[in-house]
Amino acid sequence: MMFYDYPNLVRLLERTVARNGNSAALRIEERTISYFEFWNLAEKFAAGLLSKNIQPGDRVAVLLPNIPEFVISYYGAQMAGAIVVPINNQFKYQEIQFILEDSESKFVVFSENLQNEISGVLNQHDPRLTAIIFKKSSSGDFINWDDFLSQQTSFVPIHRVDPGKPAVILYTSGTTGRPRGVVLSHQNLSSNALACEESGAVTPHDICLGVLPFYHSFGQTAVMNNCIASGALNVMMPKFDPKEVLQTLRENEITIFAAVPTMFKMLLDYQKEPVQLSSVRICLSGGAKLDVNVYREFKEKFGLHIYEGYGLTEAAPVVCFNPMDYRSKVGSVGLPLSGIKVKIVDEEDHELTPGHAGEIVIEGPNVMQGYLNRPEATKEVLRDGKLYTGDIGTFDDDGYIFILDRKGDLIIKGGFNVYPKEVEQVITYHPKVKDVAVIGVPDPVQGEEVKAYISLKPGKRVSKKEIFEYCKEHLANYKCPKYITFLHTLPKSSAGKILKRKLYIQKSK
Repeated sequence: MMFYDYPNLVRLLERTVARNGNSAALRIEERTISYFEFWNLAEKFAAGLLSKNIQPGDRVAVLLPNIPEFVISYYGAQMAGAIVVPINNQFKYQEIQFILEDSESKFVVFSENLQNEISGVLNQHDPRLTAIIFKKSSSGDFINWDDFLSQQTSFVPIHRVDPGKPAVILYTSGTTGRPRGVVLSHQNLSSNALACEESGAVTPHDICLGVLPFYHSFGQTAVMNNCIASGALNVMMPKFDPKEVLQTLRENEITIFAAVPTMFKMLLDYQKEPVQLSSVRICLSGGAKLDVNVYREFKEKFGLHIYEGYGLTEAAPVVCFNPMDYRSKVGSVGLPLSGIKVKIVDEEDHELTPGHAGEIVIEGPNVMQGYLNRPEATKEVLRDGKLYTGDIGTFDDDGYIFILDRKGDLIIKGGFNVYPKEVEQVITYHPKVKDVAVIGVPDPVQGEEVKAYISLKPGKRVSKKEIFEYCKEHLANYKCPKYITFLHTLPKSSAGKILKRKLYIQKSK
């Protein structure tokens, strides 16, 4: 399949509706929606957007957990020709405000627990921003979801967007401390979903557990879009809880379970005795490095093999996965997906042979179009259509990829990216703080945890609890430091730059 053969996302859904319209598409608890019903609801959402003067190319933000309304909003916006901006529903006011303003979103769908944050944003944002609240009566600045859909006709002319046009803007933390909007086209996303479908041999008979957040690139492609491409059933869970996940795996006869390593570790810690999950045929791991010990313990306790893969948001996101058969290699992230080329290069951009470590470079229909409003940052990672990932890896003689390290200071906590600069900027604004340096430290559950080293202004005193609470006011919980160490002064170079390498030797907690 050549690049131009990949459909836009609406066409991907349309094909599945034509083939499997009566089949179950979405399920949450006792509620099940067929592909026909899903299509009709998405059409109504699209009609509602058009009634609010949303034009092709306008941005529609979605701040919802894993519920059917997320998927309906996502595909309904695509039907209207809009670009979807999924936002982490754990974010707080300042984080939400920045993304809405940077993306120039004109419409936002959110859940009622975010009412205070959205109210604050509306007071500061362009008054043309329309807000739809899920599960609450219409009042003030908000329109109720059910009211919004009930006012619309079930028919709307579908915008046939060119597959090369932007479909989604996914925000990922940047090294400058501000999130970067990764612009992904319909081609990027549909090609990756179809490649995942082919790699995992997903069929219309499969039942996938949708517990990975859909605002995250891994859950969005490997679960949500993958299910739609194949016609499988997506059983959604708004949050991860080990007890509820195990219960859902059994009661819904889940066949495909995708998760980050932290989730597998939490299941191991919760389930003390071996248990059989007879319906599950494939477990997928991504988002962070899977510890070999977690793999072995999981196989021993649950009798299931975990197939590890690798990706990044800028690659829509999946780059490679282990083959779903006897060829899987423990410790590796597998082979490149169909249509994706991967090479390892040195600092002079010379391609390296197997066994030599270098930067991972990706080429394929999944590579992003660039960072929104950040041409210089885009030039740093996109060269001649190739994506320079900043990740260090190597091939073995069979072509399997092994991830060794990362460039930069990125912390991967439970599958989520945390960039120290963003956390440092928040803590620096505390009136009693003089200097701060944030690093990642090993953690048996999360993979890595966030640790902050802080020096205070002369004569000032502050408790760890006060810093924790301050961070929680301004950052998503997963970005907040778990560990804080106060130092009289932070180590610096002669030029005044904080020397983090000297802090890495102080990893005691």
